[in-house]
Amino acid sequence: MTSVAHASSLIPKEEGEIQLTNLACLSNQNPKCIDTALGSNGYKVTSLEFDKQFSVSRLFVDQRNTTNDYSKFGIQFLADDEGTNPSMGEYWLRPVAYTAPVVKKDIKTSTSTQKNLNAPEGATVGTKTNTTAPKQTTTTRSDGTQVITEEIIETTITTRQIMVDQKTTQTVYNEKTKKYETKTVTVKVPKLVQDVTTKTTTQTTTITPGKPVENGRLEVGRFKFEFNNPLAGIKLNFFDVEDFNYTGILSYTNSQGQNIYVSEMLTGLLDKKGKIIDGTIQSLTLKDVKSFVVQLGNPGKKYGYQSIFSSTGDGVRFQLETVPEPSTLAGLGTLAILGILGSSQLKRKTSC
Repeated sequence: MTSVAHASSLIPKEEGEIQLTNLACLSNQNPKCIDTALGSNGYKVTSLEFDKQFSVSRLFVDQRNTTNDYSKFGIQFLADDEGTNPSMGEYWLRPVAYTAPVVKKDIKTSTSTQKNLNAPEGATVGTKTNTTAPKQTTTTRSDGTQVITEEIIETTITTRQIMVDQKTTQTVYNEKTKKYETKTVTVKVPKLVQDVTTKTTTQTTTITPGKPVENGRLEVGRFKFEFNNPLAGIKLNFFDVEDFNYTGILSYTNSQGQNIYVSEMLTGLLDKKGKIIDGTIQSLTLKDVKSFVVQLGNPGKKYGYQSIFSSTGDGVRFQLETVPEPSTLAGLGTLAILGILGSSQLKRKTSC
């Protein structure tokens, strides 16, 4: 297990897209594709499905100081975001929510061929049909569109008996010549033949990828982080959580391989007048971590979720860092203990 003497950020100090295990980066240049799996404290990230209304989200490193124009891919990060603005110069992970993919299934088409063969030895009269398991071929276009072709082949073999002419020799006695003679005659004999009908049924499904929601500025997603080596402790910082019980840790796995479901969700913080405080940082600390699953943000009322916002969702950004020798931390076996470790730090947004 890896432990450290001093806290250390695990967020890359460069802007770009995090390389995911289940989704290829949009680009190698703009945005840059960032591999976080290097080093003893390296980690891999998998984007998880959280709602059928959405595709899996992408994950980016962003610094507020700069405007990032990824409009080729439908994404634009502003220097001053509509709702989620950390302090200047800080690097945060920001998810990008995508609409659900569009799935179009074409009508099945069938073609048939027929041929007639002599039946093989041992064949018997009757009809047999064999259907192959569906065979799928997937091709991916440059824009990410997948074309899946499914083929099923049904072969029907009908074995039947027919009577055919067959020449044979016979020895007969000729009364005139008073001799036996051999002559060729034609007789009807049974024969087994087969009618082979091959029916090929094809169906094409086209899956067009979803589009970034709100030009890539709906910061919602679910991700699994898996570390190269178990960490003695990590601190997870959540920026600008305003809705209730949508953002937080869903589960984690320790160095022993135990999967612990904690579902520790954060809530928006209220001021003395009962209003949501804007731009807060809330933190959760975990001890002995090999992997964890985190939910970031709330899609909002448009998608059927409860929210304090009327027209958009609650976007959330995220940081993680190692914590020094967390020997004083209790084991995180229960929600109550994890709740004790949750802390909140007020950080007002600053304008550009």
